[in-house]
Amino acid sequence: MELPSRFSASLKKNQSLMTSFMQPEKNNDLITRPFEALGTKGCLYYIDGMAQGDEVAQHILRPLMESGVPENIHPRDLATIAMERCITAPEVKSEAEPHAALTEMLRGQCLLLLDGCPEAVIIDMRGYVHRSVGKPVNERVVIGPHEAFNEMLRDNLTLLHRKLPTEQLMVTMHPVGTKVSGQLAVCYLGDVCPEGTVQRLQERITGSALDAVTSIGVLQQLLEDDPYAPLPQMVLTERPDRVVSFLLEGQAVVLLDGSPRALVMPVNFWHLCHAPDDSNMRWQYGTAMRLLRLAGAAAALLAPALFVCIYTFHPSLLPMTLLTSILQSRTVLPISMYGEAFLLLLIFDLINESGTRAPELMGSSLGLVSTLILGTAAVEARLVSPLLLITVALSGLGSFALPDYSLAFAFRLAQLLLVPVAGLTGAGGLCAALVLLCCWVGGMESLGAPYLAPTAPVRPHNPDLIFRGPVYRQRLREAAPFHVKRARGRMRRW
Repeated sequence: MELPSRFSASLKKNQSLMTSFMQPEKNNDLITRPFEALGTKGCLYYIDGMAQGDEVAQHILRPLMESGVPENIHPRDLATIAMERCITAPEVKSEAEPHAALTEMLRGQCLLLLDGCPEAVIIDMRGYVHRSVGKPVNERVVIGPHEAFNEMLRDNLTLLHRKLPTEQLMVTMHPVGTKVSGQLAVCYLGDVCPEGTVQRLQERITGSALDAVTSIGVLQQLLEDDPYAPLPQMVLTERPDRVVSFLLEGQAVVLLDGSPRALVMPVNFWHLCHAPDDSNMRWQYGTAMRLLRLAGAAAALLAPALFVCIYTFHPSLLPMTLLTSILQSRTVLPISMYGEAFLLLLIFDLINESGTRAPELMGSSLGLVSTLILGTAAVEARLVSPLLLITVALSGLGSFALPDYSLAFAFRLAQLLLVPVAGLTGAGGLCAALVLLCCWVGGMESLGAPYLAPTAPVRPHNPDLIFRGPVYRQRLREAAPFHVKRARGRMRRW
């Protein structure tokens, strides 16, 4: 329906507009409350369940209906009188554009129309049921806070304001979605985050034309630099303390109403490898955990492919006793080595996916039982090699060690690509595939910033990449300064 650019001064015309737009004969959730106040007729609209009825009566209807008739007041000023003298709600504003007013009403606010006034009064009386602040589900820590975002945008912003009580924390609201309008918030520190970062992000939000953006994952796909890139270009996190650390480094954060996760950009590859626990424990322990995590990532990516490559093309590299054991076990196996490895990786991913999608009480049991039964049965049926089964299981454990789910999924996809390459072309083909993959990753960007910075290209940075130095040595404003800021010829420091 085509809406006019402004409300009419006639209450009947505005009511007709609301009737034609909201269709109350079909939409029974719309609450319409006509009344008389301030010497004129009025009508209040809100969505049932989105606003609290008792609060509406106490802060809107009762003060208006008990107020007297103002003298020598033009009808056009009735909205101002209602906001300044009558309505006791903490957040009230006027809106002359019907589309903006109706959008706010659909988000849970109350819409007040008065006869003779060409503006609507928007009153925030939202009180719908929502989930309280709980514990993180996927980013659990041993040392650190145990708070997580929920689906309420205002609650999430409150968590950030409580952890960062500074006037430099900027929050800019943006509408998103062309037909079903949603709301998101762009957060950044004004004296730390580069202006170019915020400008590029706002341009991408403005250019993301989609009917409805219902989740942060959909928004991530609209804002990323390259949809065909092999690795995630943004960080998704459910932890407010991790978002605060990104804000202090100079990144921008996007929060979407209805999503319990925050989207952080620009980021580099090292951000995806860091876990919240790293900064909360002593630097020696954090460094050891990162090295262990990187070893797991290498095992996840290369262990099956290297095993297939060495056995197929370079068996002389194996000890004689180990090679003899492998050859004896493979004499009765009907599948080639790389076909067997590819099949085992697919089965492992299938078990992982079924355990993830199963109900919570069944997930862990399903994964454990499926792994034991299928693995034991496959070995006893002489379908797979025991050593290859151990190698695939080791690579799976390595992928679980990665703290970012999207990064772990990308490594699992790379496994399926490298195993056939190693089985068909040997060490030369495997090295060529790795070089091409590294070149692709090296050319990636995150919100226009180099993906492998500050290592490629080399830039000044904190000792907090692979090795985590002591806290007192981490004094740069940006852990990975995509835009090197210099003040009077020196790097900006705390």
